[in-house]
Amino acid sequence: MKNFLVLMLVLVLALTFCAGAQATVQTFNGFAVHGFSLDVPAGWFASENKDSNKFDFNSPDGSITIARMGGAESITFLYASSEGLYEATFAEAIAGLMNGSDPVENGFGDFEFSYTKGGEKTNVLTRHISHLGIVMESKSGFDDILSILETLN
Repeated sequence: MKNFLVLMLVLVLALTFCAGAQATVQTFNGFAVHGFSLDVPAGWFASENKDSNKFDFNSPDGSITIARMGGAESITFLYASSEGLYEATFAEAIAGLMNGSDPVENGFGDFEFSYTKGGEKTNVLTRHISHLGIVMESKSGFDDILSILETLN
């Protein structure tokens, strides 16, 4: 029985350390009124810019960006007041700032468009949740990005 308990303790510790190696919880307490947290997986990094954002979107809290290291995928969080700013309005504003195509609703409440910079096409997915405007950019699909968003608290 004692050996069984030791084995269980070792397994629990191993699983705990493995889970910790795969993702780090990042918390942004003062961002966009209530703040939020999410899991940033290994190979990704988080940065906060309190003064501005790459979209020139009027966001009083600046922006938070989660991006793949050395990759072409990112998620940017902006304060987007839900008073009078609907999902379509947010998507149109971001597409306009990027000189992108017209946003199209994808059937899940998100809007998609693309833009070209330096000859490279980037696909964009926007989402508006309460007071957060979320801009997801990718050149290779959104599976990894959406799995990170599932951890948003």
